Amino acid sequence: MNVGGRLGAARGPQAFERAWSRFKPELQGRAPDLTLAPVSRDVARNHEAAAALVRQAHDDASTLSVVVGGGHDHGYSHLLGLRQALQKRLGRKPRLGCINLDAHLDLRPATPVITSGSPFWLAIENGVLDGPDLVEFGIQAQCNAQSLRDYASLKNVTVIPFEKLRGQDVPAAFARALDELSSRCDAVVVSLDLDCVAQAFAPGVSAPVAEGFTPMEIAAVMELSGQNTKVPSLGIFELNPEHDIDQRTALLAATSAYRFLAKALA
Repeated sequence: MNVGGRLGAARGPQAFERAWSRFKPELQGRAPDLTLAPVSRDVARNHEAAAALVRQAHDDASTLSVVVGGGHDHGYSHLLGLRQALQKRLGRKPRLGCINLDAHLDLRPATPVITSGSPFWLAIENGVLDGPDLVEFGIQAQCNAQSLRDYASLKNVTVIPFEKLRGQDVPAAFARALDELSSRCDAVVVSLDLDCVAQAFAPGVSAPVAEGFTPMEIAAVMELSGQNTKVPSLGIFELNPEHDIDQRTALLAATSAYRFLAKALA
């Protein structure tokens, strides 16, 4: 809302659960459902609580998780919780990477207020993530102010524009980026902002785009993420059921989680 997006993403997790419940039961019930409740009006407090849940879920080194939002501001709590769990387990500062599938950089300063566009600014500024260990995949120029592009350049963030992926083998490009990132990091989070998908396929998001990835490309990318042993967690954000059509976007979100987990647990 604070950056002009459409209201309704707060109900995204419930929409995801309804779509997930329609799937075959093989992957259901394999892990506890840790739900952030109650949700406060204090966004920073919500981030602390959500990070604690992620940290709790990853106390075991073999844990896999799927974090479902809500606004993409929780991309920060997702990274924070996993980093805390890794630091406790490794006994040292971990090197955490993130590859963000998104039309937006989400590097907006969290001042005067935290917004859904702030997760990676928060992560970099708070030392959770180093700029060179963030890959922004599928970014669309018209969706990002010059100040955000300047910040990405200043912090040595890798930006892979959608324009360069148009007509290319998207899963192959993603695999190259993920393999390079995971080769130097202790763990990598894959963060899927559903607005990276074309509005025709994903109408139920907070900031839709006319041009974007297809469900087939996203499914392939999720399988590649699940196959990579350095990826313990997937985040899915900006599911907005208020604007969805026939659960189209919710089913895409649930399918993404299913494809990731099916490969990770194989």
